[in-house]
Amino acid sequence: MKTLSLLSFDPRLKIILAATIGILTWHVPVYALCIYTAVILILGVGNKVHLTLGSRTITTYLYFILLWAGIKFALDCTPIFQGITPDYQAAFLSSGILALRLSILIGIGLLLATTSSARQLGLALSWFMRPILGKRSWEPGLSLALMIHFIPLIQKTFSQVMQAMELRNPPRSKWQRFLLVPQAVLRICAQKTWTQTVAVAARKLDSPDAWTQQIPLPISQIIISFCALCAAFLPLALATQ
Repeated sequence: MKTLSLLSFDPRLKIILAATIGILTWHVPVYALCIYTAVILILGVGNKVHLTLGSRTITTYLYFILLWAGIKFALDCTPIFQGITPDYQAAFLSSGILALRLSILIGIGLLLATTSSARQLGLALSWFMRPILGKRSWEPGLSLALMIHFIPLIQKTFSQVMQAMELRNPPRSKWQRFLLVPQAVLRICAQKTWTQTVAVAARKLDSPDAWTQQIPLPISQIIISFCALCAAFLPLALATQ
């Protein structure tokens, strides 16, 4: 499984691959979607993404995919209200394709986020934006790094708030808990924002010098990325012939 590790892979190449596959997901045929999903699953297991995220987070994403697939199926079956018998087989196939596409998009996002640090992704975005924004390219890099840093922090805080409410068992209705949980999460995260601001300033990350590192692109990784892009485009090329 060491050969499948993406931890040492250049984040700029990973962003290019993720963006390209994300776009191709909406244009390639069904068999290509199945191949994409299988490859992402193999890479996810090889890089222990399921262990990094935890079973609860994985289950949440699965519920999200099933929810939107179910909504798609229900919308395709709406002609039944007009007295028209819907094509259930086509509706089921359409919802399955949507589930595959969502699985791919979420999968590449999780692979990118779990195999690259927030700092690496921020540097990569700053590198991409330098020809456009010039000296201000460090600002979106810092913004992306902070956003990626706070996403798992918010998830962890949400789990801690839910666990605290279960252990203390306050006499509140489900509606009151529904309103209380986001308030508590926002209050805790607001307190942690100041700590994060101090950390950014202490590490001198709020300046252009911290986001202008010249990191060479390894030739071997460029070749691997090019081969992966060619393989990803192959189903689309075959479909257009």
